[in-house]
Amino acid sequence: MKGWKRSIFLLQIIEEILLQQDLSHLLQKIVSLGVRFLQVDAGTLRLADSKRKFLLLKAAVGTSRSSDCISLPVDRNSIAGQSFIKGVPFLCPDISREPLYPWNNQEVKKFTSLLTVPLKTKDEILGVLSFYCRRKKYFSSFELKIAQLFASQAALAIVNKSHIDKISKLAITESLTGLYNQGYFYQRLKEELSRASRWKLPLSILFIDVDGMKNINDTYGHLKGDEILQLVAGGIKNSIREMDIAFRYGGDEFAVILPQTSSKQALIVAKRIKEQAKIKAHPYNITLSIGLVSFPEDGDDPRNLLDKADKAMYRVKQEGGDGVKKFS
Repeated sequence: MKGWKRSIFLLQIIEEILLQQDLSHLLQKIVSLGVRFLQVDAGTLRLADSKRKFLLLKAAVGTSRSSDCISLPVDRNSIAGQSFIKGVPFLCPDISREPLYPWNNQEVKKFTSLLTVPLKTKDEILGVLSFYCRRKKYFSSFELKIAQLFASQAALAIVNKSHIDKISKLAITESLTGLYNQGYFYQRLKEELSRASRWKLPLSILFIDVDGMKNINDTYGHLKGDEILQLVAGGIKNSIREMDIAFRYGGDEFAVILPQTSSKQALIVAKRIKEQAKIKAHPYNITLSIGLVSFPEDGDDPRNLLDKADKAMYRVKQEGGDGVKKFS
């Protein structure tokens, strides 16, 4: 692509990026446009988690999200980690000679050359963009400069969208606990189920009821009841990963969506939530009844899945509460 054509295309790309309505679509659009812009075979985008300990794969084009590369530690043992830590690009003309390349990953073995650039703003490094090509020595210093220019515009778009999303979050957040509200639950569950189906990844849902809340409200009053709900919400937050999504479904009921989580793994999370709730709400002897369902084995319809989780939770209630049951 000639220089003037690249300049026009870059302006068109910036316009397309600015039109994206939410962060997930923005990230996917950045990768797809970057692949077109650089005329390569594949691309990925990773963002650092809030503790900056992992680089989480957020978007991919031309390569699948294989489970062994969803999350990379922020260290010097990977190309993405090196680029993120140092804040510099990484150009590899022949990755067969690169010791940091993940040769244990079958999906990326088909590529020959690689270019990774940090997503940098003036104040911070957000993550990294990586582009892959099947041809050796495809990336030149010119492609490197073009990729850096593209990445800088992408980083600004991500920051701006994140600020807008923080404001929008106020409309979907429940004020007492700070968790997402019921109205947002089904919207987010549909999105996560679609993503899990597309990438052939598991997903689990926990439906949680606080045992004996009526008795607590009658004994201690509704203000104390509200305080206990806040403490339970805190226990849930302490027990889940950044990628997991917690909701106050209504009254004394909570829900948690666990992406990339099998039923066996979700059972461990549920038990951890139970223990954290007891610790947080001490000395009120709080217990939880938790129902568990998983995709794909329990279905793929959002309302049907929640109904099954609700039934599993009520079976725990019928047996005296303070437990976890998988739908069966």
